[in-house]
Amino acid sequence: MIYLDTSVLGAIFFREPNAAMALTRIEAVRARGLVISAWTLTEMASVGAIKERTGTIDRATRQQALSGFHRFASSSLVLIEIEPADFRSAALLIDGAGGLRAGDALHLAVAKRLSAELATFDRRLAEAAPVWGVALFPVG
Repeated sequence: MIYLDTSVLGAIFFREPNAAMALTRIEAVRARGLVISAWTLTEMASVGAIKERTGTIDRATRQQALSGFHRFASSSLVLIEIEPADFRSAALLIDGAGGLRAGDALHLAVAKRLSAELATFDRRLAEAAPVWGVALFPVG
């Protein structure tokens, strides 16, 4: 099972430079099971809103990217709900792992609970994952 964090999905659906390689790697392992958490839905909406507010993309591009993401999520990804214990685990991860943001700690906590490999482009999250016993899945 491979847990995809928002940095990977954002790159793919908002067409960032590293997107093609990530999509190729993910497509090659789809049969192993690709999962996201409900938190990813919120973060993807936020990524789109930030990109639109900062003028990086226009409203139509934002809507198109998010529609594509939602289609992909409903057809190819397993959506995992956040459990109360995930929040407590994330708080511990923040306290113990060098500079993780709350959202990244939550991704890490869910991946850890699922014993899933973590696919991320986030450097801090990638550095923290093995410290907490979460294997990384190389996306790029």
